[in-house]
Amino acid sequence: MYYEKLKTARKKAGYSQEQVADIINTSRSNISKYETGALEPNLETLKKLCELYNVSANYILDINIKTPNDENQKADTKERA
Repeated sequence: MYYEKLKTARKKAGYSQEQVADIINTSRSNISKYETGALEPNLETLKKLCELYNVSANYILDINIKTPNDENQKADTKERA
C-alpha cells in the first residue's frame, strides 16, 4: 500500500515525522496519518513528500508503466545475447 511506502521512504531518507511535518508545513499528526492510511495526502503534499524523499510518485503509488521503449530495450538485449 502507498502509505507503507511513504513510511519506508521517509525512514530511508533519514527524517523523523516531526522533521517532515516542519519541512512541508503540516502537522506531525498528518504525517502519521499518511503513513497509516488514515488520511490520504493531496497531490501537492504527495509531490512535496516525493521530492523530499527523492522518490517518484509512481514508486509510492506502485504504478508500473510499460512504454514502447521498454519493449525495444528487451528486444535489443535478446539480439545481443
